[in-house]
Amino acid sequence: MAESNPKNFVALVMAGGSGTRFWPLSQPDRPKQYLTLVGNRSLIQATIDRLQKQVPLSNIFICSGENQKKLIQEQLPKISGLILEPKGKNTAPCLMLSVAHLLHQGVPPSTVMGVFPADHTISNETRFLSTLQYAIDEASSTKCLLTFGINPQSAHTGYGYIEAGDKSGDHSFRVKRFVEKPTFEKAQEYVRQGTFYWNAGIFVWRLDAITEAFQTFLPQEWERVQAAIKTQNIHEIYDQLTSQPIDVAVMEKASNVRVIPTDMGWNDLGSWSALLTHLQQNDNSDNVVVSKRPEHCSFIDSHNNLICTSTSKKVVAIGIENLIIVETDKELLITHRSQDQRVKEIK
Repeated sequence: MAESNPKNFVALVMAGGSGTRFWPLSQPDRPKQYLTLVGNRSLIQATIDRLQKQVPLSNIFICSGENQKKLIQEQLPKISGLILEPKGKNTAPCLMLSVAHLLHQGVPPSTVMGVFPADHTISNETRFLSTLQYAIDEASSTKCLLTFGINPQSAHTGYGYIEAGDKSGDHSFRVKRFVEKPTFEKAQEYVRQGTFYWNAGIFVWRLDAITEAFQTFLPQEWERVQAAIKTQNIHEIYDQLTSQPIDVAVMEKASNVRVIPTDMGWNDLGSWSALLTHLQQNDNSDNVVVSKRPEHCSFIDSHNNLICTSTSKKVVAIGIENLIIVETDKELLITHRSQDQRVKEIK
């Protein structure tokens, strides 16, 4: 797809997460977004590759923690637009800092800004780019706050949901409400209704539109961030900011929020089990191997297992089902698929 007014669009990739649910492969010094779990590029590299089809590299910025600066430079040496947080404070402070930084650098307030998590996968890039184009066009002319809504493929309890109301644009609907992760029964009800979408955490808005939202809903914190950017005093004020997601701080309160439904093969890869399901859907495998030497792994009478190994050991699985087995040089994880979220209990 051709670029649409590239000078009037900037992309911000949020890359500050720790990705602890992918232990032991993810570690404090190498979070999930820097892992190569799908294909031959890390998640953050794949995100940048995808965005480059819509926007020049000079208009792509990454907001992450100061402790991840070296990783970003190693994996994305051509990216110069780094916005570094002293510590992770969730997405509202991240976005206030990023918007203030862009405005301070002279980016015009009328510029459209897209916000993208660094660690999600999107298999249908054509659909992603067309949805993004719809959002850019609508945000530039209406000053609304747009988000992507993923057509739900199942009654998933691990995602937040967006309920759509009346049609508000050629491709968008007014947002009636955001819903936190529901029970299975509620999720089933949402899928049946057909007006609920998974919340992908992707946003598109003009800089002046989100600035007005910060002034309305986070006036004191927004003022502190702006002042800190001007005085290069971010460390001192960051502890004063409330750690909260942008959904809660702004999107749930604003009246000019719209959702664009889309089906673009999106997955947030929130767990080892989600990775297994994602890879199975893409190649119809019964078992999945994530390894530089997959020929070293074999299965006998085994089904729905994931083996991830960073070593060259020969691995044979016999008579097992629904297991996640992850090996590094120093750690070994063995868990049932239904229990893989419990890795966050590991100390």
